[in-house]
Amino acid sequence: MSKPNVTIVGAGIVGLATASVLVSRGASVTIIDREGPAAGASQGNAGGIAWTDVSPLASPGIWKDALKWLMDPLGPLTVRPAYALKILPWMIRFLAASGKDQVARSTVALAALNGSALPAWERVWKLTGTHNQVRRNGCLEIFDNRAKFEAYRATWAQQRDHGIEVRELTGDQIRDMEPDLTANIVGGGFLPGWAQMDDPKKLCLSLADWLAAQGVTFEVASVSGVSATANGAELRLVDGTVRGVEKLVIACGAWSKKLTAQLGDAVPLDTERGYNITVPQPGVSVTNFIMLPGHGFVLSPLETGLRIGGAVEFGGLDLPPNWGRVDAMIAKAKTIYPKLDASTGKRWMGFRPSMPDSLPVIGPSSASPHILYGFGHAHHGLTEAATTAEMLTAMIFNETPAVDPSPFSATRF
Repeated sequence: MSKPNVTIVGAGIVGLATASVLVSRGASVTIIDREGPAAGASQGNAGGIAWTDVSPLASPGIWKDALKWLMDPLGPLTVRPAYALKILPWMIRFLAASGKDQVARSTVALAALNGSALPAWERVWKLTGTHNQVRRNGCLEIFDNRAKFEAYRATWAQQRDHGIEVRELTGDQIRDMEPDLTANIVGGGFLPGWAQMDDPKKLCLSLADWLAAQGVTFEVASVSGVSATANGAELRLVDGTVRGVEKLVIACGAWSKKLTAQLGDAVPLDTERGYNITVPQPGVSVTNFIMLPGHGFVLSPLETGLRIGGAVEFGGLDLPPNWGRVDAMIAKAKTIYPKLDASTGKRWMGFRPSMPDSLPVIGPSSASPHILYGFGHAHHGLTEAATTAEMLTAMIFNETPAVDPSPFSATRF
């Protein structure tokens, strides 16, 4: 086929990765974003390539923990009171996605998508010259509660079933790797295959620079409307401009829902507000990416400092941040790293685009095969960006994607 002209709405990591793969195939690409590259959630994530995750958040047992968490306004999961009614339909779908059969289907789909994530990134890093921004120190999952530690073995067993290496460690073995940890750590697991970026914002900006050098056009503009045409799509910008495009990819994260609704796809997308603090001088040494499944946050050593972040808050796009959530994470982090000093840290809040079944939306719109979607990756936007890019590029070139796209259809609900 002739080389397509593709317009991408969204200059986050998914849009940038998609543009990179398209350019490698000779496509002409324009990227439109209301603020520019890496202005949203893609700049503030923890930097992990979490390809080892195979379990959807929606699971038969999640509600036991969720109900406990919801009782704590600063816990790992909370709903802002002003947003409670708006999130209710999403929560009902989340409950439906937690059934045994649906979880089994979601697990198969997530394992396939994440299983392709690291090889896809290897190709994009090599293509764009960003391979020197990757760390391969592994990931520690640690516990200060023995019951939760023992219960988590089922998750590791499932990962091993998918060929993922997990080494169970004692508390002493973990402290040998991370000497500044508290003596209260009872055990955990080490995933040596884990990869991490030096800094997620740096990766985005490096990709943007590479794309600009390849002739990709970047436009700062807000898209207010979209409709299908006989040969492509029509975009309407906030300034009143109307533009026809040949191929369109909607990859604007939490802001995608408004556009998909105009195309007849009422996807149940909502927003998980994620909080973090990045501390340039934390007073402790953290070598590995550290996950604390029992507390719902992570500690990520980045080029810019130690990033402490995570948790889930449902509050939409408009409510002001609740910085008390950062204070709560700092307090919990100090029970893990008693000598932690977060006084020099910079706080941040971003919007994770989240689907109730933990699977993103990847594939064509209902309105036209010329309009494709790539959003809803929630906690796995960085992880799944490159493999999403390869899937979308295959579809644009009328090829069969390496990963079956049917579980990620916008019409699956």
